[in-house]
Amino acid sequence: MKFSFVNLFFSCFEGKKFHYIVIKINENHIYRFINNTGKIKLRDIHSKDGITEITFNYKDKNKVLDIAEKMGIKILDIKEKGTYTYITRLPVIKSVTFILAVFTLLLIINSHFIWNIDVEGNYSYTSTQIMRFLKKMDIKEGMRKNRINSDEIEKEIRRKYNDISWVCAEVKGTNLIVHIKENYITEISAKEDKTYDLIANRDCTIKSILVRKGKGVVKAGDKVKKGDVLISGIVDVFNESGEKIFTKLCNADGDVVGITNLSYNDKISDTYFVKNIKHKRTYYAPLVAGYTWNIKENDKNETVVKSERNFKAFGNFYLPFGMEKYVVTKFEKEKRNYTKEEAKKKLYDRFNYKMFILEQKGYKILEKNVKIDKKKNHYVFSGTIKCLEPLGKVSYIESEKINEIESENNKETTKSD
Repeated sequence: MKFSFVNLFFSCFEGKKFHYIVIKINENHIYRFINNTGKIKLRDIHSKDGITEITFNYKDKNKVLDIAEKMGIKILDIKEKGTYTYITRLPVIKSVTFILAVFTLLLIINSHFIWNIDVEGNYSYTSTQIMRFLKKMDIKEGMRKNRINSDEIEKEIRRKYNDISWVCAEVKGTNLIVHIKENYITEISAKEDKTYDLIANRDCTIKSILVRKGKGVVKAGDKVKKGDVLISGIVDVFNESGEKIFTKLCNADGDVVGITNLSYNDKISDTYFVKNIKHKRTYYAPLVAGYTWNIKENDKNETVVKSERNFKAFGNFYLPFGMEKYVVTKFEKEKRNYTKEEAKKKLYDRFNYKMFILEQKGYKILEKNVKIDKKKNHYVFSGTIKCLEPLGKVSYIESEKINEIESENNKETTKSD
């Protein structure tokens, strides 16, 4: 048998000194008592002044007391002893046990609330923008889970942000996670459980279409407008004679690429201000149940940068408290003028970043017809961008239409019977 520290640890719990009982009985009953205890292990039996002390493991306590009661043997004294008894009676252990019990109760209560909100998969829209929109919908930290309507959140975000084609809001632990896809990808069909069509994101000319599920409504070379159906989730099924048998509903799926001309317009003032920092200070404040201190700027030459961190017990189980960090910077402004080269570099940097975002969303840039002009007190960067754009925005089929199709299917089934 291999030596194991685990075995050694548990053997200590079974030992004589860990948790045991000492009873006292009249020594006249000792032989009768011992003869009836059977397999119960009795230890340290000794008598003094007509009283006998008997020691045995705590686990046999009820058995020993039952035997004594049945035999009419009076227990003169009974004591619980051992390391376990000593530890559990310490004030520190009692305090720790109480704290753990309160903490567990708080965890159970907190599990019914949302204490953190995350946004994932966003490129062109910042998490701050999405969070502000959620707050307008009254979706915020500290609200009860049963008030979260995932379908409503998904629908409103798609309605607000035209470039977002798919949204999934899910609750994990005390964390609300909003997943976003800013362009249609094939995994949408695996995550959406409602019947839908794929519609055009904008006016364009169809370059190519590959249908995996559903019915293709357009073909290469067709000009479509924003909102037109590209791939329908309603498919008519015909027999060999060309007669319609029934209508099938599905989640439309496929790859549609369109040729689009995007207008681009950006400008910056020909002057700017440089901030000469005088001093910077950092403040920390507790964050409790979504309450924030909201330290504000006192004057125009001061900025306040705020960051929050919610504490969590484990995984997605966030707690209703955390820490806020405020960085307050005081500065003096110095006015300067852009040279044409400086303005050109700044505008090109912003333009290249937006092109990078488009490529991340699946666009392929074909032509860039943009230029910089000086107009009054601004440098203007404008023109058009010709590109291939992945199309396909989810549009749920109305329940009335679904009911109508199901009703027609039932009629066709009745006729065939």
